[in-house]
Amino acid sequence: MLDPQHSFVDPLLSWHAENGRHHLPWRDYDRSAFEILVAEILLQRTTVTAVAGAYVPLVAQYSSPEAIAAAPATEIKQRIAPLGLVKRAEFIQRCSHQLLARHAGTVPNHRTDLLRLHGVGEYTARSVLIHAFDAGIAAVDTNVRRLLSRFFGIDPDSDTVTALGDALAPSS
Repeated sequence: MLDPQHSFVDPLLSWHAENGRHHLPWRDYDRSAFEILVAEILLQRTTVTAVAGAYVPLVAQYSSPEAIAAAPATEIKQRIAPLGLVKRAEFIQRCSHQLLARHAGTVPNHRTDLLRLHGVGEYTARSVLIHAFDAGIAAVDTNVRRLLSRFFGIDPDSDTVTALGDALAPSS
């Protein structure tokens, strides 16, 4: 019987220890849940390199939902423009207004509440839970689906892939 922990997880964690991106600004331990949420929205369909250039100045000036909500939309759009998808400025502003109205400006630590925020989908919600709240779940994107399906011989489009990802994720 295949032991997923020893045959899959341990080698993957070893690979990450040697090759992973360990110095991303949104992975700093002192980042707030809001700063992590902003990064995850910015990272949607955008490269890490592009986001790194826009992220640091954005959160340096607008590090809270209050600051984003109060900022002129043109300023936020201008800071996000290098990413090529300025509609995310609207996502972040609407999300900030929702955080203020629904959660007193605090990023919720429940998946269903995160999914109700503008611009937040399943992967983004899971990634925020993992990186801001140490949730023992998996953020399963297309690349992770492909990897899990090939290694374990399962359909990449099945719900089994996400369940398997969660089962293999380190517990919190």
